Amino acid sequence: MSGEYIVSTSYGTVQGIKENEYVSFKGIPFAKPPVGELRFKPPVDPEPWGGIRVCDTYGHIEPRPLTSLGGVVGGASDIPCSEDCLYLNVYTPCPDGEKRPVLFNIHGGAFQTGDHSLNSDPEGTTSMGCVLVTASYRLGVLGFLQLDRYLGEEYIQSGNSGMLDIIKALEWVHANIEAFGGDPERVTVAGQSAGAKMASALLCTGKAKGLFSAVMMDSGATSAIRDIHTAQEIAEKYAVAYDLTKENAKEKLLEAPWEQLMACQGVLFAGPSLQNLGPVFDGINFDGTDALEIIRSGKANYVTILGGYNRDEYSSLMSYYPMKSIDDIAGFFGRNTPYILAVLERFHIQGDMKRLVDIISRYFYGFPCIDMFDAFAEAGKGNAMYLYRFDWDCGGYGAGHTLCSGIATGSAQIMNPGVAAFPNYDVVYRQTSAMWNAFVLNQDPNVPELPEWPVYDKDSRLAMFIDVESHVGEIEHTDPNLPTQTLRL
Repeated sequence: MSGEYIVSTSYGTVQGIKENEYVSFKGIPFAKPPVGELRFKPPVDPEPWGGIRVCDTYGHIEPRPLTSLGGVVGGASDIPCSEDCLYLNVYTPCPDGEKRPVLFNIHGGAFQTGDHSLNSDPEGTTSMGCVLVTASYRLGVLGFLQLDRYLGEEYIQSGNSGMLDIIKALEWVHANIEAFGGDPERVTVAGQSAGAKMASALLCTGKAKGLFSAVMMDSGATSAIRDIHTAQEIAEKYAVAYDLTKENAKEKLLEAPWEQLMACQGVLFAGPSLQNLGPVFDGINFDGTDALEIIRSGKANYVTILGGYNRDEYSSLMSYYPMKSIDDIAGFFGRNTPYILAVLERFHIQGDMKRLVDIISRYFYGFPCIDMFDAFAEAGKGNAMYLYRFDWDCGGYGAGHTLCSGIATGSAQIMNPGVAAFPNYDVVYRQTSAMWNAFVLNQDPNVPELPEWPVYDKDSRLAMFIDVESHVGEIEHTDPNLPTQTLRL
């Protein structure tokens, strides 16, 4: 069996192992370790190796602080952390050169935690005749801190290090996946939460052009991409906590151990905030500073899209990002807060937590997703899009964050423990998993378990409302005064 699962890649030969009914190749390097002079810089090609690299063990997972969300959003906690973390994993029915659909999963975790094991189902994906790829990317301040003010123009891309890692992994897939039994022309990128925000950024950057043919996004949209000023102001907050100056920047940023850098990251998440980290309009990786304008103007990647949000997103985030008073809402919206407060006042709901959940869910997740779909429709490039809103009330907690894709991929219990015990879970599971799997296979979510699902257009604005009895209907119109970037400092 030692020679049965051997594959040649661009950088060397790898050997996989048989696991259940699929073959796995774990810990394949797709870039050099981003350490030393490569810290905060775009990833570069890995060193080629001679002989056969046995890929039976996962690579290190990305560094994260001990106080991160890792304890509550799950992940492979038994794998050690290291900056030497740019590895990917391939799970295939058979590395036979046959061209199967490929699912490339970007894990969630608020850009500060999670790992390649999160939000993925190797056995389920391979059992339906698809290849699954998961990859690590730099997290937290190592992946998304905008440091050009401290380290100079050479580091203008530092705020996009994590996104560039994912693009590098997709380039590896495009060049090598056929040898593993996958089709490089049928790659679907999937992500939930931070993974969805990353996937939406990939739609807007020319560096990802041609690397995927479809995208699946749950609970995240282009509104998470930060303008350069906001990203730099967030770096200023970190600098105060880390006692960082231009004079000591090289020593404290490039020479200090990663644990030291991560120890001060908590200041960025001290209160309600979800967009302090993430991609940046840095002037290099995006042709513009407004995601919706990039899409409308023909500069985006016009692929097939399945995307949506959960009706009550904030309901399951309150325990992670609680608000002690209405003033805490500034952590979510920054300079956009006065307008959001005016919305709250107009609807007389300052003291009503249920309605506050509705407003945050709409303005942080719902409206940005719809606006993104509208922008693609206005571009007129003809790419098919399927929009959904997940409405199933999970045991009185509402339809919370990432619940739709979580049920579809079997990871919903991370955010909603015991979800499978609630009435009608099996009904909702059959629908969501069927449409999710169908899109991976055919890039079309239409399945017998759901009503006929029309392609989205701005005139009819039809979406699938997923519930015990799912139905197609017109999605609500967005607020014309809504800024396209959620958090703006």
